[in-house]
Amino acid sequence: MSPLDIVIILAVAVAVVLCVRSFVRGRASECSTCGDAGCTARRDGGRCRAADDMLRRASEALDRTARPNAG
Repeated sequence: MSPLDIVIILAVAVAVVLCVRSFVRGRASECSTCGDAGCTARRDGGRCRAADDMLRRASEALDRTARPNAG
């Protein structure tokens, strides 16, 4: 087994460990951390402003494509 094989196996092992760690840490809630410093949705069980904004913008984009002459 060459040194390159060992490096590749170690890199894959590290990636697997980091993925498992991420899954385990993310099980605390269905809401992921969005990076919004003022967001309390995850802690308090409220609505996620980032998700609401994303859905609003997606709906607006779909409305524009459904009515191409309107906007």
